[in-house]
Amino acid sequence: MMLELSLDPAAAVPLYQQIYQQIRGRILQGELPPGSRLPASRTLARQYGLGRITVTTAYDQLLAEGYVASQTGAGTFVRDDLPLPVNAAAPPFVPILSTYAQQITHPTPTTPSENEMRVAIDFGFGRAFPHLFPYDTWRRLLNRYLSTDDSILSRYGSPAGFAPLRQAIASYLARQRGVRCTADQIIIVNGGQQALDIITRLCLNPGEELLVETPGYPDAWEVFRMNGAKLHPLPVDEHGFPAQQIPRNCPARLAFVTPTNQFPQGGAMPLERRLALLQWAQHNQAFIIEDDYDGELRYHGHPLAALQGLDLTGQVIYLGTFSKVLFPALRLAYVVLPSTLSVPFLQMKAVVDRGAPTLTQAAVADFITEGHFERHLHHLRQAYSRRRAVLLQALADHIPLPLRYVQEAAGLHVMVYLPPGIDEQKLVQAAAAHGVGIYPGSTYHLLQPSPPSILLGFSGLDEAEINEGIRRLALAFTNL
Repeated sequence: MMLELSLDPAAAVPLYQQIYQQIRGRILQGELPPGSRLPASRTLARQYGLGRITVTTAYDQLLAEGYVASQTGAGTFVRDDLPLPVNAAAPPFVPILSTYAQQITHPTPTTPSENEMRVAIDFGFGRAFPHLFPYDTWRRLLNRYLSTDDSILSRYGSPAGFAPLRQAIASYLARQRGVRCTADQIIIVNGGQQALDIITRLCLNPGEELLVETPGYPDAWEVFRMNGAKLHPLPVDEHGFPAQQIPRNCPARLAFVTPTNQFPQGGAMPLERRLALLQWAQHNQAFIIEDDYDGELRYHGHPLAALQGLDLTGQVIYLGTFSKVLFPALRLAYVVLPSTLSVPFLQMKAVVDRGAPTLTQAAVADFITEGHFERHLHHLRQAYSRRRAVLLQALADHIPLPLRYVQEAAGLHVMVYLPPGIDEQKLVQAAAAHGVGIYPGSTYHLLQPSPPSILLGFSGLDEAEINEGIRRLALAFTNL
């Protein structure tokens, strides 16, 4: 039989693979019915001016994958026991998803990617300013292991994490964050979301309540919901989570808080609220997740000590990350667990994850122990403090409206509350028309309707860009 093929010798795909792909496609679509004989390899090669080895290589691939069968002396045939043809006219497959999956099919993104928003000046938060990170030092540390220690790459690491990194983190946390722990209590995770997922499954059964802040962190809320938790929101104020207002009959067995710098509004929990939260946890036999996502980035005085350092009963789970202070693509975080949770957490993590990349962990360990980390933090505090001050001054200079924000000088963004009646979505659109990316605050509120607000991140912009961005934002206000 004659077999019409469309072959392109100049294509990047080898000719044998073009033959294989086209014959396979015709078999799957039913154009070459079961039992039909393919042309002899010599015949097909002569027909298209090819070497016979090109055709036999394609036939061998079809044979290896089970599309054809070869009969000595008779030729090559399409197998007659395949459940074909695939019905090309059938309607598109619509999967039956779980109830939860149907709820998150169209989530509201909290941080648009670079491809989602094309603006000249993007006030996206959580971004790193590339010129602030010592990449030459980082490359040298990576190369140290690539050039001298093949064992780093030739075996799996521990699911708990690289031991020298865990020890370096324990020493740093004791020295700078007031966290009381040993290296054995620290487990390295691939981002904070992984830690939250495991903690929720360890500490809550589906249907049980969990205390959260509002406004708060939507990505964490989704992890909690995914595991069947019922969210019990408490509105924060300029001093963070109002622990004294937890209802007496609240049955929650887990609380998720950001005490050092409330996300996204800002503000730190004072001592009396921290003690009240610890008392609640003791009384209710509950755990507290302390998300210290940017606790090092405080611009007046020294960083505040962690809530975990006040915990005498082993009920605070401390969560830290390197993404905010090194670079976001690192995707490396850590969790400090009470001794009662260390083993079950590690057992659960080992089921789904063999561990973070050892090479990266080794470089971070040296980055900390050799003093680069704390020097880098010092530079970040200086640079980001100036950027925050420039942002607030630009708001005062260019926008003659009563704006409200938490005065606490910390973090990488400012949540700005707008005057009542302003439509934050329309403001976001108007700003984009002027080449400025800002982010609506309503996404971060569990209780609706929420007061109009926007988030302005400053960590990914230089001072001139911040000034120009706010000047353009002022123009957007006039278009509302």
